[in-house]
Amino acid sequence: MTNVAVINYGPRLDYPAMFPDAKDRLHVFSHHELKNTEGLAHYEYVENCEAVPYPELMIRRLAREKPFTHIITDNEYDLERVARMREDLGIPGQSSASALSFRDKSVMKRVAARTVPTARFARLEVFTDLTDFIEATGYPVVVKPVKQGGSRDICVLRGDDDLVAFSRRPWREDLMAEEFVEGPMYHVDAVLGPGYRFVASSRYLRSCLGVFSGDNNGSVQLRPDDPFAKRLEEYLDQVLEAFEVPEASAYHLEVFHTPGDELVFCEIAARVGGDRIPVLTRATYGVDLHTAALRLSSGLPADPPTTAAPAEVHGSVSILPQGRPVRLPGRPPFDWVHHYEVNEQIAPDAVTLHSASYLCFVTVRGRDAAEVEERLLQAESWLMEHLEDLPSA
Repeated sequence: MTNVAVINYGPRLDYPAMFPDAKDRLHVFSHHELKNTEGLAHYEYVENCEAVPYPELMIRRLAREKPFTHIITDNEYDLERVARMREDLGIPGQSSASALSFRDKSVMKRVAARTVPTARFARLEVFTDLTDFIEATGYPVVVKPVKQGGSRDICVLRGDDDLVAFSRRPWREDLMAEEFVEGPMYHVDAVLGPGYRFVASSRYLRSCLGVFSGDNNGSVQLRPDDPFAKRLEEYLDQVLEAFEVPEASAYHLEVFHTPGDELVFCEIAARVGGDRIPVLTRATYGVDLHTAALRLSSGLPADPPTTAAPAEVHGSVSILPQGRPVRLPGRPPFDWVHHYEVNEQIAPDAVTLHSASYLCFVTVRGRDAAEVEERLLQAESWLMEHLEDLPSA
């Protein structure tokens, strides 16, 4: 019988609702305090969960009393330790080698290059590795940590002044450099498992790196019958051919579309996409990415995705923290606005720390990507015009 240990990240996940047939066999250790934990076999909120080994210790102890059939997580930063526990306890699922290939971006690119083009890259052990890479490729160059997400700690060096400024920062031993690729970025979000296949493609409204220069972040879904969406789905399959993949998993793939019509690999994660992606997926397809991925990874069935073409697609734009106290407006006054939400957890004078930082976000609907983008820009303009500065204390 299914007996599942979970290291949970999502602050809004409702495990009793997601696992009504198995909630009494779920042992959940959570990064965030969850609102509904009724009927779970075990639940604990673990402060600083990502950094402390307590969940690993307790899961191993619980396994002595009753062996687990599955150990799962929704958090990219827990993939490797969950994989290690599985291997130690003889539990099926994603291996440590597979988890590493979806976590370490330098390993990831070496693997992906077996089947698809990637930007040129280099792992940086010492500073001269960076200068050698710049000499070989020219500017601009992207420097980033190999295991971070959400565009955290990424730096684009566009010339020698940027390099000099970068050289004044403390050196880190977890960096890589890669060639800057021109062109819009698309993301492909999927859940794949035995007898289950869901794939949806979208285009980022702007570069994820643009948040650090003040550009609001967003995403526009493609219709599934769009020829380019079909091309992206085939590309996902081509990428995954290079990887050791678990029997069931979610995937979030990012890919550049160059001016020369080439698809160039950026990154792939073995987890549900962040930011507003699950919200948009539910709105258009009725698919809950977290529920499908976590149930399939626990050996349980998930409701099959519909094969009917959606009547509408959706998009979202997140308004960045302004670095100064502001009063947020209410919901934009357009009948095509699907959802509007304010981030109640952020300080009024917060600054942008990563690509998922936001004060509020709005989702809109439309017939196709072009109409969705037009409406997103209109909603974004309205929100920005109605931000009000709060008086200084």
